[in-house]
Amino acid sequence: MSTKKTVAELTIFYKRQRLSSLIFDNQETADKFVETITSFFNQKGKDEFSFNGEIKTVYTPESLTGELRSYAEGDISPEGWMVNMMKVIDGLN
Repeated sequence: MSTKKTVAELTIFYKRQRLSSLIFDNQETADKFVETITSFFNQKGKDEFSFNGEIKTVYTPESLTGELRSYAEGDISPEGWMVNMMKVIDGLN
């Protein structure tokens, strides 16, 4: 299977409430965004804004089908979202 394409999801919180999520091409870009935006904050901004990042896989129809087919054939072990999906499916049967 080909290398997985990933993106960085950055969630922005204001006063502990989710304000928005942004998607970046990679973690370095997301880190640069946080560094730049926080440079504008005064102490109150630094206290009231927070950030959480996560790397996510980008799926195409072909990569999704390939990963599911590889799982079904026993070539790969489920991980991430696939483990959660398999637990739900097993609970339905």
